[in-house]
Amino acid sequence: MQEIEKQLLIELDRTSQVKIISEHILEDKKVHTAEKAMSGKAIHEEWEKIVVENPELPNVPLNTFNIYISKVANSPDSNINCEGRKKGYYIDKVYEKIEEKTEENKKEAEEAKAEITESKEKGYILEKDLYPILEDWLFQVDNERVKDVSSSRKQGKWGNPDLVGIKVDNLFGATEVELTSIEAKVTNDNWQQWIFEAVAHTIFANRSYFAFIYSENHINKVEPELKHYAEIYKIGVLIIAVDEEDYLKIKEKKAFSFAEDNYRILEYTPAPFNNPHIKFKKKFLKGLGIDEQKDLYTFGKGLDK
Repeated sequence: MQEIEKQLLIELDRTSQVKIISEHILEDKKVHTAEKAMSGKAIHEEWEKIVVENPELPNVPLNTFNIYISKVANSPDSNINCEGRKKGYYIDKVYEKIEEKTEENKKEAEEAKAEITESKEKGYILEKDLYPILEDWLFQVDNERVKDVSSSRKQGKWGNPDLVGIKVDNLFGATEVELTSIEAKVTNDNWQQWIFEAVAHTIFANRSYFAFIYSENHINKVEPELKHYAEIYKIGVLIIAVDEEDYLKIKEKKAFSFAEDNYRILEYTPAPFNNPHIKFKKKFLKGLGIDEQKDLYTFGKGLDK
């Protein structure tokens, strides 16, 4: 209790205090799974019992406590989780492991090329493994033609998305082409850098997306800044949501493969419609080998192929 008292005296802001209090109660009660989750009120009651015996500790009003513990549970910096309204709070041990791997993976970023070679041998997930399921998603949102263009180098360093979807509309002899691009990553570990690849594609795409895999049990832990960036730079975000144990396998670089029932794609932030300059759109289409209207209908593959 002395250690908790010391921490609470150092941390004067209410969010940090509620985080320390909640972690102490949940660890003390060994609340490590969603099935054992405690309500904010129950955690607060346990803390009040401690305050009665230790009056020098801060006594946080219940309503204030509930507001701040909700903020703590949604923070990517906290291992306290809540899987939905009225579902209670618990110490998420799986999320702790995920975060440990996130930090390790960031440090290993410089060795990425060596890891890719090793991945092919051991069945680790690679970016290209995301393309088939993202192609399916592009068809689901009514794109008529879809293609993996990740190997193209004709558009410059940041002008090559991984996937492109095309919608074609004709009205009174005029042809309207809508382009959707996707930049895919296995995780969002370095999203502050990677997201700008998707931003760069808005120069020619009507809708541009940044996509990555994440634990479905921890969507509330995605950094709020990511959504802010998407809104500011007018791009969309797709999350390939998998079970937390599968996500841990991916983070630990263990063998994993997608199956029909082990993922779903969430449009975390819809991509707003962008109207790029015709000059850049035409240049991009030309780089894809689309020089005439008829080329639009043979580009990539259609849903029936």
